[in-house]
Amino acid sequence: MGEPVHINSLNLVCNIEKELGSGTQGKVYSLISPDNTPLVLKWYFPSMATKEQYDILLSLIQKESPSNRFLWPLAIVKTSNKEGFGYVMSMKESRFKSFSLWLSRKIDPSFKALLTACYELVQSFHLLHSKGLCYQDLSLNNIYFDPKNGDIRIGDTDNIVINGENKGNVIGTPKFMAPEIIVEQALPNTQTDLYSLAIILFYILFLNHPLEGKIESSIKSLDLPSMSKLYGFKPIFIFDPSDDSNYPDPAFHANALIFWKIYPNFIKRIFIRAFTNGIKDPLHGRVRETEWQIALLRLRDALYYCRQCGSENFLDTDSLVSEKLKIPVELGGVNFDSKVFKQSSIVVSARSNTVCWNPKCRTKNTSILNIQIDDRMYVALNHDTKLFLHHIDPDRKYDFSSPVAEVSRHPSDPQVWGLRNLSANPWKVGKTNGVVIKVYSNQSFSLVPGTSIDFGTSKGMVCY
Repeated sequence: MGEPVHINSLNLVCNIEKELGSGTQGKVYSLISPDNTPLVLKWYFPSMATKEQYDILLSLIQKESPSNRFLWPLAIVKTSNKEGFGYVMSMKESRFKSFSLWLSRKIDPSFKALLTACYELVQSFHLLHSKGLCYQDLSLNNIYFDPKNGDIRIGDTDNIVINGENKGNVIGTPKFMAPEIIVEQALPNTQTDLYSLAIILFYILFLNHPLEGKIESSIKSLDLPSMSKLYGFKPIFIFDPSDDSNYPDPAFHANALIFWKIYPNFIKRIFIRAFTNGIKDPLHGRVRETEWQIALLRLRDALYYCRQCGSENFLDTDSLVSEKLKIPVELGGVNFDSKVFKQSSIVVSARSNTVCWNPKCRTKNTSILNIQIDDRMYVALNHDTKLFLHHIDPDRKYDFSSPVAEVSRHPSDPQVWGLRNLSANPWKVGKTNGVVIKVYSNQSFSLVPGTSIDFGTSKGMVCY
């Protein structure tokens, strides 16, 4: 330790501080830089320090990172007294934790933080793929999140290649690889990235692998042939509405059963499609990043707090039956006679899951205040709810740069809640008595069901 590292392209000389870890490709070290910029060095093992890997790094360094969430290669490092090469990247801040801590329940992030992490992850890969790049080896091992707010960082970016180039030393991580890679019918590409992405989202939200149910728990020795069959040759989604042979085993997959009942139907339908059509038809059946973004934001907007215990719950704003009766089973519709449909307690009426999921509470929450904006979205109105341009301006989708409205408590009557205008533009608010008033910047109006709001770019209605 203490060995100098010359980073010529950055005109820096750093010193190795300590070894942080070792993986299949090399070792990672923290660096001490002259200006205290937190940097990390990954040094490849000789067998991994190939010309192809060097060319991949060089190509990535010449490209701009799609997002600051990627821990992107900054410079290639060589030294005369050590064989091979490495690269330097920014160090993730200490606030970013491994998702393994959540899966083992050693940390307890809010649903809001988890959904923010999922959204940021999907958005990041949308940006990556839109540049024609493929990650190749997406797994929970290279994603980190801030449990407090859901911010994410994505590591191991040195295997990212141009989609279709089939370069690099990796083909994926077991359990996260797409079936077509396992059965050797494809190499990593953006479509296999989408499959790995869906697995990660399912893990984060349901704390279970989407293919690990009764079949997995019945295997005495999960050797390579068994894994190849489970994840590659005969993959069956644990909540496949047409096949209950791999339904979760309560003795081993309690998390999946508990969390499946918590979430609204619309997000469950997307996961069903991701692991039924998405397995059968890799080219056309996979859920795209844009659809995940819309669904995850809709799910985050549906969060409300139980009045009794404060647990986060979800408002279900659609009707499963009215939609699913029109969709054939082979296209993602529900087989209403299946054991899975009956056992997994899929809700069949709009907004009917108002009983708190917390087993210590089970309070029925009625009259959940929310705002319907045009016919595009519902947002539950909680004490900490904020609206952004994403919500009120259809032309500014995904713009969360600054809030334009926030729920606020009346200064003299704590029982009265209002919506404060944080934008520069006045709103037209229609009260329930027919009177229309203007609400200017930093002014509020009372949240009474039946009140209408003209934001200028959209219209909202406060309702239960």
